[in-house]
Amino acid sequence: MTSALLLKRITASLASSSGLILLCLVAFGWLYSFMQLITLDTVGSLSEAGPGMQMFAAFQYYLLNDPLGFETSLNFCTTTNINWGILDFVKSFAMWVAMVCAMMLPNLYPLLKSVRERGGRVVLFVLGYFAIWLGFCVLGVAVQWALRILDILNGHMVIANSQVAAATLCVAGIYQLSQHKSARLKEREMVAFTDLKPCCQNIEAVSGTAYGLTCIRCCAPLMLTMFAFGLMNILAMAMLTVMMILETNSYPRINLARIWGGIMLVMGVLFYVQGL
Repeated sequence: MTSALLLKRITASLASSSGLILLCLVAFGWLYSFMQLITLDTVGSLSEAGPGMQMFAAFQYYLLNDPLGFETSLNFCTTTNINWGILDFVKSFAMWVAMVCAMMLPNLYPLLKSVRERGGRVVLFVLGYFAIWLGFCVLGVAVQWALRILDILNGHMVIANSQVAAATLCVAGIYQLSQHKSARLKEREMVAFTDLKPCCQNIEAVSGTAYGLTCIRCCAPLMLTMFAFGLMNILAMAMLTVMMILETNSYPRINLARIWGGIMLVMGVLFYVQGL
């Protein structure tokens, strides 16, 4: 899919009611994630919330004159405690749902028009896709809870051990470079409904659930790198969102996958060296 065609399809999708609903869900995801960041209930600076977050700490220092204190009475943020109760699991699940809305739903915009042209029900397609990613949210909560219990994940929702963080990034990078992924990313020159082809299989997506399953196989390793970058790291969310949108919808997908893999490996090495 060329960039011009991609932009044309996104514009057409935004003009539809289903596109506007999807846009509201994406906006909700980003707003919720941002509100979690500024209401994070822990002691320390925002610069500890992951790479690049120093700019938010500087914002607090120069505009709010409060570089360390960002505790608040608002309490919808995911818990920073080691011992979790039922409400903590609910808040963690809400955090992951917001991340999926912000980072994964934008991938659907180029597909909405194609689904409609094929006579499919766009709402059911989106719901099926979203339902699959809700299952991934449950996995994210479980991993977050386990890492917090083991004290690998600190109060700023970042992997404290640089070696574990480096290993997480390197595993994602190796997957991006692997034959397992590249074999499923090769483009076919002439296929029907190319725009509906899942990002990891050479078959057309017949439903939102099928498309969601194939995209989880592509994007889950990248999503899990948020543990290394920091679950509250808005900048990492933005970076990974752009990477996954381009990989899923642009034409030279296999080349992009390898580029992202190389970037992750380099970042993994930098994380490891920084921890020495």
